[in-house]
Amino acid sequence: MSNPVVKIRDTGRNSSRTGDVRDLADNVITSATSTTTGTIAVTANATYDVSFTQPADTSIKNLIMIANGNLVTAGASGDDIDFDLGTAAGGGQIINEKAIADDGGSAVTITANTPLYIIANGVPAAANAFSTMSGGPATSEAMTLSASLYSSAARTLHIRLKPLANDLATAATTATFIIEFQHLGVTPD
Repeated sequence: MSNPVVKIRDTGRNSSRTGDVRDLADNVITSATSTTTGTIAVTANATYDVSFTQPADTSIKNLIMIANGNLVTAGASGDDIDFDLGTAAGGGQIINEKAIADDGGSAVTITANTPLYIIANGVPAAANAFSTMSGGPATSEAMTLSASLYSSAARTLHIRLKPLANDLATAATTATFIIEFQHLGVTPD
């Protein structure tokens, strides 16, 4: 692994030596991005999973869900669409089954092509965080963390969407997840 300490020397003219700046640049990664897409059908209590790899020595900075078609709950209390993030499919080790569309008796819609920042700048979404955005669901639960977003080793993570009590009121569609990682160390040689 590269030496994490880079000495930036002055050229004598109040500027940095070019070679020192290049050495620093060779050891810095600010972020990496992963994208994955999965199908969400209409069937109640069925699970729909996608997975992605988190690089070593990173923290999840942003996790964005974009439904490629409208997702509409059935309109009866408990007809939520739950979101889960874990190290095992459906495990919920990081975020355990929280409603991204929280149906309390009225249908809740996630409009197609609306980016929902489930995690934004390393902070999980608060309750009803999407209600003020155009196309966002009117009600949602807080996406509370059960474990750290950081991992020192590369790991496979799993996202699960699950319509609860009754079938969704819309046809099956896909959802795309964009995951941005913040690198917290030096890059390997």
